[in-house]
Amino acid sequence: MMAPSFFAAKALLRFGVGLPPGIKLERLAGFVGLYPFFMLMVYYSHTGSWAHFAAGASRSTESNADSDTFICLYLAGNIMQAIGQSQTESGVLLWQLMAHHALSIFCFGLGFYFDRFRFFCAFAGMCETTNLFLVPVFAAKEIPSIKVHTWYKVNGVLLWSTFMIYRGLLFPIWLYIWYQEAQPVDTHPIEKYLYPITVVLLLVLSGAWFVQIHKGVVKVMTPGYYEADGTHKGKDEKDF
Repeated sequence: MMAPSFFAAKALLRFGVGLPPGIKLERLAGFVGLYPFFMLMVYYSHTGSWAHFAAGASRSTESNADSDTFICLYLAGNIMQAIGQSQTESGVLLWQLMAHHALSIFCFGLGFYFDRFRFFCAFAGMCETTNLFLVPVFAAKEIPSIKVHTWYKVNGVLLWSTFMIYRGLLFPIWLYIWYQEAQPVDTHPIEKYLYPITVVLLLVLSGAWFVQIHKGVVKVMTPGYYEADGTHKGKDEKDF
């Protein structure tokens, strides 16, 4: 379903919005095409985590249908993004993105391989909520006129807020639960160390990204910062 969604988004952006063929169109179609699946990931990661807490199930050895559905969507989404970004990105950014996808696929895939800790996958996956507000930011880079609309300012505030909650707060809680949870005696060293290390890295990266997001939101909320077409009046400054 993700591939047809990509082609539908590409057609909409090409013929509905009027974007010319090229890397910008391919890149934006990738974000827009996956947006419905980001929404599904957010839904299933939340319902799966909540069902686990409500049932009082073991967070190490038990899972549920919603958590497993989230993981499958997440794995498929990373594969699709890796395929698309290998064609639209290059250089250091490409290697960073591929490393992120490879690590994500490996860690989440281990949840099925060892048949445990899938609650922690779903709980960490709640951070995908920020993607709902990141996609408009990526879209604005290709269609600058978006930036002058009021809804884009609201989107920036929601992005700032969700980053604080779903990354700045979520990841420390994840680590606390991980070290409080009684783990199986046969827990593999890869599970024991790679999972928390990955979350710590995400927390650090999220902090760095938040600095840029905060600066971007300040710019968006500054009256007169953008021209009528959404371009920045000061051409020498990197835009949000």
